[in-house]
Amino acid sequence: MFDIFRDFTSGVKEASHAWVESFYAMQFGKKERIQFYESLMGVLEDGIPIDVALETVEKAFSNDGKELHPVSIICGEITMSVRSGKSLAQSCRSRVPPDEASLIETGEETGNLVQSFRDCVRIIEIRQRIARLVRSVVSLPSLTWSLMWALLYVIALWMVPSMSRRSDPDNWTGIPALLYHMSNFVSSYGVFLLLSLVAATTLSLSTLSIFCGLKVRPDSPIWKIKASNFLQRARLLVEPAPPWSIYKALHGSIFLLNMSVMLRTGINQLDALAILERSASPWMQERLAAIHYGVSSGKNFGEALKLAGHQFPDTMAIHYLGVLATRKGFAESMERFANRWLEQTLLRVEATSNFIIAMSSVFMGVLMILVVIGIFQMAGGAMESATL
Repeated sequence: MFDIFRDFTSGVKEASHAWVESFYAMQFGKKERIQFYESLMGVLEDGIPIDVALETVEKAFSNDGKELHPVSIICGEITMSVRSGKSLAQSCRSRVPPDEASLIETGEETGNLVQSFRDCVRIIEIRQRIARLVRSVVSLPSLTWSLMWALLYVIALWMVPSMSRRSDPDNWTGIPALLYHMSNFVSSYGVFLLLSLVAATTLSLSTLSIFCGLKVRPDSPIWKIKASNFLQRARLLVEPAPPWSIYKALHGSIFLLNMSVMLRTGINQLDALAILERSASPWMQERLAAIHYGVSSGKNFGEALKLAGHQFPDTMAIHYLGVLATRKGFAESMERFANRWLEQTLLRVEATSNFIIAMSSVFMGVLMILVVIGIFQMAGGAMESATL
């Protein structure tokens, strides 16, 4: 009986420990991958074999097996896989994005894993920078407009009804009359307008990555091909405006950066495009497939971008890449261009964000000024009515 209880408790402990390890392994995100790559770089630069380097990093993050950490758990998994005969890239493929796994594979083939890890860290840091910028673009204007809507409802549901009990709104002129009409509009259509705005914003943001043409084949029915062409044209029409323009600019920059890094490490254009297509969104897959078709048909990279017809990353980038693709050292030239293009894109997105924030602040300020002036004028009008 005691043996059965002991076996049961040990089984529960093993199951709970495995669950806890799985939970920690799921926390292996961008920050942890940077720690993973940078730690391995520091060890490999001393000429230590990769399996020993992985074991060293595992012990360092787990305090010699006494603590749990996402990096130590992943290092343990990869170490066992490498020692069983698999390559480092194969062992990492289930834990890192496809483009990072491909860079690791190239580093193994060229014998320069340190540079591959450095490229992976650089790509992750740029993605983090873009994510911070996108959050600033969304959060501050959203807060400002939410406060503005709250102020409008205060005007419509409290301020104007309170003042209208003291004087007849039909006699109001100027700013009080404007606030009165605004109050009537918000009371009648405010909820509908707010819900429509929220629905439109949610729809546009949720479909950024999937608003594109349908997947068609040569034997697809005519209606499906026409529907796909219509959706593609519709996406091209809305892309000059936010949020589609911001989405296109940022993903175009990341695309150029990923391509330039993989080309520099020795991956050919077709393989690089195929690697990026594996983990891409439907919108991105549509563009990558068109570029892949152009390159596989014998066109250079710039011509393939132009013939794809998506104006991706944009017309200016296509022109420059078309010129660079005809010269020697295209990989190095593309990497320099991708770095400059990324900085310019981030500056443009930041400028757009600042403009949206400034305009939101102006509208909020104007509304508050109208409210203050309207209160004083309505209060003055009420006092005059009371003295007559």
